[in-house]
Amino acid sequence: MIFDGITVTSLSFIGGSVSVFWLVAAFSVFVVAITKSGFGGSMGALSAPIMLTVLPPDIALAVLLPLYLLADVWTIYIWRGYSVWRLLGWMCLFAIIGQIFGWMLLSYIDNEMLKLCIGIVALISGGKFYLKKANLQLFKIREIHHQMFRSRIVQRASIWCSLSGFSSFVSLTGGIPVQVFMLPMKIQRFYVVGTLAWYFLIINAAKVPFFLELDWFTAETLFTSLCLVPVVPFGVWAGKWLNSHISDAVFYHVAHIALIILGLRLVITNI
Repeated sequence: MIFDGITVTSLSFIGGSVSVFWLVAAFSVFVVAITKSGFGGSMGALSAPIMLTVLPPDIALAVLLPLYLLADVWTIYIWRGYSVWRLLGWMCLFAIIGQIFGWMLLSYIDNEMLKLCIGIVALISGGKFYLKKANLQLFKIREIHHQMFRSRIVQRASIWCSLSGFSSFVSLTGGIPVQVFMLPMKIQRFYVVGTLAWYFLIINAAKVPFFLELDWFTAETLFTSLCLVPVVPFGVWAGKWLNSHISDAVFYHVAHIALIILGLRLVITNI
């Protein structure tokens, strides 16, 4: 099926409806705006699996990236003044190195493998949330020794932020490894969110030359992104409203259940 010049190869899965395509795409962007403005983007990994239900991976990533950048700029504004610059430099350095590896290895990853990778990342993210809720011994050890994690910034950033950059480049799901890097240090929540806001803006901007080199941006993908821009303010407003009217616990439970379901779907359909 051809829509505005885009070959929407996966629309047949949901019946081939153009209206359904726009509803799903808008919901994906809505989720991004909510998570970034309301909760610092910790669940932004939801958007890529949602978009993959209606678009192939390369087109989905090209459509989402400009919208991620727009949402990142808003997040910077919301959390301005809350950043740990000492961490941010090392985080961005290793993340960009990871992105370079992602660019170099991308030709060896086909669409099915990319979907499988995103599904696994989604399952890990959802599973990690509930493992932590179960208060397993692993997380107790991390909490007790958070000072040790703070003293090994470079070593840990070289592993987790490089992996974050790689996964962010191939699937726009780099939030999970970088959270593994930051959360054990027990930094005050506002500074975690503020630092991650700058981090995602920088690494998402760094993707642009690579996407241009890969010819992923086209007039059609940019047009689709432009059509979805009006969704961002509504998501921003909804994120603020959620923070004011429901508890974080309720929101995180719902979002991570959705993340696990989407991850299972991607893994099962691509094994």
